[in-house]
Amino acid sequence: MKRLNAIQQPNDIKQLTESELVQLAAEIRHFLIDSISQTGGHIGANLGVIELTIALHHAFNIQPTAASDGDSILFDVGHQGYTHKLLTGRMAAFDTLNQMGGMSRFVSNHESEYDLMEASHAGTAIPIACGLAFSKLQNAQQGSVLAFIGDGSMVEGMAFEGLNFSAEYQLPLFIVINDNGMSIPPNVGGLHNLFSAPDWQRRCANWFEGMGFGYVSIDDGHDMSKLLEGMEKAQQVAKHPQTGPVIIHVKTEKGRGLALAHNHPYKLHFSMPFNPETGEGVAATLTGKTYQGIVGDALMQHMEEDETVYALTPATPYASGVEALMKAFPKRAIDVGMAEQHAVGMAAGLAMAGNKVFMCFQSTFMQRAWDQLFHDICFPKHPVTVISARSGFAGFDGPTHHGIYDFGLLRTLPDIKVFYAGTARDLQAIMQARLADSHTSIAQGPMIVLHPYETVPAQEESYLPSELTPLEEVEIVCPGDDGLIIAVANQLQTAIALREKIMSEQKQVFKVVNLRWLKPLPLNSLVPLLQTHKNVISLEEGLKDTGVGVAINQLINEEQLTCDLLVSALEQGILPAGDKQTLAQMGAIDTDSVYQQAAERWEWQV
Repeated sequence: MKRLNAIQQPNDIKQLTESELVQLAAEIRHFLIDSISQTGGHIGANLGVIELTIALHHAFNIQPTAASDGDSILFDVGHQGYTHKLLTGRMAAFDTLNQMGGMSRFVSNHESEYDLMEASHAGTAIPIACGLAFSKLQNAQQGSVLAFIGDGSMVEGMAFEGLNFSAEYQLPLFIVINDNGMSIPPNVGGLHNLFSAPDWQRRCANWFEGMGFGYVSIDDGHDMSKLLEGMEKAQQVAKHPQTGPVIIHVKTEKGRGLALAHNHPYKLHFSMPFNPETGEGVAATLTGKTYQGIVGDALMQHMEEDETVYALTPATPYASGVEALMKAFPKRAIDVGMAEQHAVGMAAGLAMAGNKVFMCFQSTFMQRAWDQLFHDICFPKHPVTVISARSGFAGFDGPTHHGIYDFGLLRTLPDIKVFYAGTARDLQAIMQARLADSHTSIAQGPMIVLHPYETVPAQEESYLPSELTPLEEVEIVCPGDDGLIIAVANQLQTAIALREKIMSEQKQVFKVVNLRWLKPLPLNSLVPLLQTHKNVISLEEGLKDTGVGVAINQLINEEQLTCDLLVSALEQGILPAGDKQTLAQMGAIDTDSVYQQAAERWEWQV
């Protein structure tokens, strides 16, 4: 690691020869495989951009602040920024990846001043780079802005919007396209067809130059000589007075240099810790029954029987349970690419034609299509079902991935039902209800079904009633007369543990109920419970200001009830990456924290 150990900032590679840069790339590849095999991380994406990232830092004067007279680099999504992290002095932090308080999986301006933007959602780099470049142009600053974006992210609406805008101006902007033919899964659509054509260089040059861009292509993003030559050519093209921003289009191989990634369907996009020789432990899979697996199984059964059932997902087929469906029903289970807004619009059209449409999102990405949900689904009341996985804490993927904002956004949508399926049988039941040919209220109109992204608890059946409570009602899980604990689905285990602690410490027996319907609230069964219990606790893994507790409190006021509601929810709007237990403790929504809040509120002896 002779070369790598000497790197603390981008300028440290300026004087390296081409052969020394090749050696540095080999050392970085060895380091990343060794390090990520121990911690887990975005291995495939990062192995594919080592040489390209080195070449960019060598050719450009990368500076740590956007306002400086130098070059700035923005990584779209930011999961492919590990080489950038190494070149900016963060080698020692790699063993903290996927640890609480450790190095982020993404670029983060909380981690380094060289990371100019907080990233993890796709399509943002080009518009932000436009703003930075526009400011440089207006203020006559030296230097350029580089937007580093994958071909999969290029199909995001705002990426295309930024592309369209930037072509109008002679901005000091380079758009670096890391073209590996994949997002998480393989790419789809017309842009992918353009980029993968045998004569892609000619076609892409015509397309981009026709829009007003300069265009430079590099057919091997792992050949340092071609990369350095291409960077120099791009800088020369940018000097032409009639040229707009310059596209640097580079072909790379996801998972480059790791043999076991070659045959992996997603080129080992992300992995848990693994043996780099055997691949043992390589898959980032959850053991046991998963909620997304339940969704996939229900859709599989009905798609075999009903040709009007469709499933759409925006580039997240595995995480949303659609992967097997795409193989079995390629014309009805469709990955639309990283295009959440388009997914909603397409779902509206399919529903207009009389089909049963299921949009399978992750919560963090669903929020990107809020206006389309309002305008194209809710306003015309199309009977589309949105399955939103990963509602609640999302682990180590960063603050923006937490699904703690979903209900606050969704409760503002008109004429839509919101159901939280926090148990396996609730999810199975609501899927069957939405798939059935029925005229019940549950089957009609638009609906959002939220569920966690984790393994179904093995002991789930032991604490649930033997019979499924009708979906229209609150489900009573544990009896009690001294108080009421209302658990919003994924907080059910916390509620049961809290009940046991109260019973042990205070000799009071609280009733525990599973609240499935979040919008509208199930008034016929919820109001009587609120009327007959004085002390009430609501538990949720979401924000207090906009969450379910607010809705329950509003109901209490409207019905002029006398119960005292303690809302357990998150005060802090932005939480770091981390494991569920630690995040719950940080947010004071774990069992012990809620017990202390209840004891203080109701003056219990502790």
